[in-house]
Amino acid sequence: MAGVFINYRTGDGAEAAVLLDEELKDVFGPENVFRDRRAIPAGAHFPPDLWRALESCGVLLVLIGPNWLTLRDDGRRRIDVPGDYVHDEIRCALEWRKTVVPVLIDTAALPTKGQLPDTLAGLAERQVMHLRVPYAHLDLPVITEALRHHVPVSSTARQPSPADGEGLPGSGGLRAGGDAVHKRSAVSYGSGPATYNENRDAKSGGQR
Repeated sequence: MAGVFINYRTGDGAEAAVLLDEELKDVFGPENVFRDRRAIPAGAHFPPDLWRALESCGVLLVLIGPNWLTLRDDGRRRIDVPGDYVHDEIRCALEWRKTVVPVLIDTAALPTKGQLPDTLAGLAERQVMHLRVPYAHLDLPVITEALRHHVPVSSTARQPSPADGEGLPGSGGLRAGGDAVHKRSAVSYGSGPATYNENRDAKSGGQR
């Protein structure tokens, strides 16, 4: 699977993960998109399947909600707990030099290096995209279009209509787009929270 691996935190991004998964598998085919609860069958010994999918993916999407950094178990941040899947997936993807894209959900901001564990500090230097759940119909096509430069499209997947590509750059991957992209998505790119202008055109088998 040279496709997309969706990394998300239960309790802070699971709903967005489902929305994103449904959109991406419709465009790229389910074989090119990995979200654990859909891709791993019931009863499967999931760790081998999970790590195989991560190793073979081309892009890791890190879904970061407003409480992503602060969720705690027994007083300790989940992101700091040994064996935390969210942490380990991001760490491995950074070490393996995968394309790692933070996707900021709603009003979330990208954590700074000082807020992250040392092993995840590189995440703070990655260009972000935004996904506002109430306006997913605007933001999902922008994410999908950017991923077309990195992910193979299944022959049976939905092909874009002319409207899907309207106002989007022909290339540029996952870097910040031009003004046309901002108009199409009503979302700003960068490390801060999203800026919106409406008038301008959940993990199984372990703590997550």
